[in-house]
Formats: sequence, structure tokens, C-alpha cells
Amino acid sequence: MDKLGPFSVGLATAVTFVIINALCAAAVALWPDATLDVFNSFAHGLDLKPLKSTGPLDLGRFLVGLISLAAVGFVAGAVFAWTYNLVAHR
Repeated sequence: MDKLGPFSVGLATAVTFVIINALCAAAVALWPDATLDVFNSFAHGLDLKPLKSTGPLDLGRFLVGLISLAAVGFVAGAVFAWTYNLVAHR
């Protein structure tokens, strides 16, 4: 088996998180109630409607979330690749 490059996997995971976050933000901007209904289905019966934002999507909050998720994605991907290399190659 080939080893995974922690940087490459981290970068791929970060880009994936950024794309998902951008698509989610677009869904919230275009269909806020429907998007909230979908996330309610993910929450195993919790009602997330009280958390609904009362204003439009703020660009600053969007960018902070995007950068934060990219960082989390990079670290998660790098740790995954490092762990995979550790346990998969004897």
C-alpha cells in the first residue's frame, strides 16, 4: 500500500470543507427554512428553529467560518493521513 501524504490529504480535506461550507451558506441564503429543516433531520429530533438567524448572511462571519473550517479540515486530514500511515504500514 502507498503511504498517504499528510499535507496532500490535509489540503484535500480543507478544500472539501470549504466547498461544503460555501454550498451550505448558499443554501441558507436562498432557502433558509428548508435548510433548517434538513439540519433538524440531522439533529435526531432536536428543534434547531430557535437558533435561526434573524438577519441576512454576513460576509465577515461567512469568511471566518470558511477559514476556520479550512484550518480544521487541514488538521483533520493531516492527522488522518499520519494515523493511516502509522497503522497501515507495518
